[in-house]
Amino acid sequence: MQWQLESKGTLIYTENMKVSKRFFSTFAFLLFGMIFSVLLCSCSKKLGYSVVLWSIPEENIADGTIVPVYIKSNISHCYVIGVPETDMKCEVPLWKISEPTSKRKVQSVANRYAEYQHYYARVKRDGLPIRYEPQNTSRQIYRTRENEVLKVLYKGKGAQVMAGNSPLEGDWLRVLTSDGSSGWCFSYNLDVYNEKDSSSVLAVSSNDENIYDDYLKKVLSV
Repeated sequence: MQWQLESKGTLIYTENMKVSKRFFSTFAFLLFGMIFSVLLCSCSKKLGYSVVLWSIPEENIADGTIVPVYIKSNISHCYVIGVPETDMKCEVPLWKISEPTSKRKVQSVANRYAEYQHYYARVKRDGLPIRYEPQNTSRQIYRTRENEVLKVLYKGKGAQVMAGNSPLEGDWLRVLTSDGSSGWCFSYNLDVYNEKDSSSVLAVSSNDENIYDDYLKKVLSV
């Protein structure tokens, strides 16, 4: 064991310094390994499985697709999901997929949306309300704009909508807006179409010069 005298008169126990350096190096290595392991586990461990409610054309993921969910961020309001048939992951807004559940249960969730998979609706008149329950007396939770696109989730049973003494033709549809609001809307003032059928989209668009918003352009380009 040796002592060393520095120019300023400070005594340093050189052997202890070597031990301390080895200790801190080992500690730093172990800490890095723990952090790396946590990050790796957080990216590989699944929260569950979800059904895509609104198509994600930039990732070529259609609505109705079952995807693995890895991370939920309440700060950025998004999930990290796996892109099917790839090793890639992407972020999606919380409202674009169903609540994560087990692999065993997610198929029943997908079945609920199967009838209206790929179906969207364009609003025919400004101010059409989306309601909390499928009846005209229920409170409004959203007012639509003319030509706004909604995602049709499924059909429900509700109160008959009347025009004077005559019932209006249509169904109560559970719909989702592009900002994540969801509720019930009567289909009489909706043009419902299949996004995978370009002829049905074009048939709707022929009545309106402004039909080609950014979303439809993406859909038609897939």
